[in-house]
Amino acid sequence: MKRPLECNTLLEFLENTLVCQDTCSAASIPSYRDDGLTFRGCLIAHMTLTLIEMQRIALYFKTPLYKIFATSSIEKNFKQTEDDLWNTLLTASFLHDIGKLTNEYIARQTPIKHHQISAMIAKKVLDKLSNNYMALEVAYAILFHHEAIDWKIIEQSFFLFSYLQETLSPMSRFVYTINHDRLLIFEQNLCKNLDKIQQKNIITQLQYQILTQTLTYAIHELMHNQGVTLCIDREFDVAKMWEPRYIAPALALYRLLYLADNRAASARSQYWFKLAQQVDWNKLESIAQQIYSFLTRRYYYIGLSAIPEEKI
Repeated sequence: MKRPLECNTLLEFLENTLVCQDTCSAASIPSYRDDGLTFRGCLIAHMTLTLIEMQRIALYFKTPLYKIFATSSIEKNFKQTEDDLWNTLLTASFLHDIGKLTNEYIARQTPIKHHQISAMIAKKVLDKLSNNYMALEVAYAILFHHEAIDWKIIEQSFFLFSYLQETLSPMSRFVYTINHDRLLIFEQNLCKNLDKIQQKNIITQLQYQILTQTLTYAIHELMHNQGVTLCIDREFDVAKMWEPRYIAPALALYRLLYLADNRAASARSQYWFKLAQQVDWNKLESIAQQIYSFLTRRYYYIGLSAIPEEKI
């Protein structure tokens, strides 16, 4: 089987030591649908690349996010340090797409949206590992990260008038199922990737422990909640969505996740960082046009506001 482009990009980060190259799981765990039809890519590679991209831009986002979360927190004394908060937010890097593991996603059963399931799992996991406030913030950010798709649905509908109406409808209910073998392969190979990027010092030992524990809980919640009717408004406590202290941090985290996710997704064609290096910086009059031409594709946007200065 030909290795997906996402895996080739990850292979470069790991210096040609991709841990699952002999037992490729991309066919059973794809990362996206090409034009909504054909499954392609590798979900494990995409999640790992999203984590790497979040670490790339940590320098630019850690402090502003901390200030927003600390100011908005319902706790009188926000006890988390900047690093503690960042380590929790890193979990969004693979929780954001974990709903793609369901049989319904693989079977293209469109009424069930993978980002809704992903957000629901994130909420349940972080309720156990952190607190309800943090769990809701991460869940809301994950719920929003496919807003481009949801807006297209609104645009084509005569009955929908707002984004929140589509995303958080009290009428939205879903039931999903899971293939246990797929879950096992996913967990094993993602854990191997986490171990490898920790060895490369892309994540710290503490971050590795938090991420692997989060993954274990996420797998458990996916299995435990299958076959259960899940209600969007109940799962996400939607009344709090209208409160600034909840929506402000969620939108800030959403922006970070959207950027990291799209940068990781660029590996499905040609990785954004390589493309940026191909810009002819001597031709000043055409630089903006060059950058625009390869960083805006379909409805993806890969911002240059936080290009990392150091290699990971």
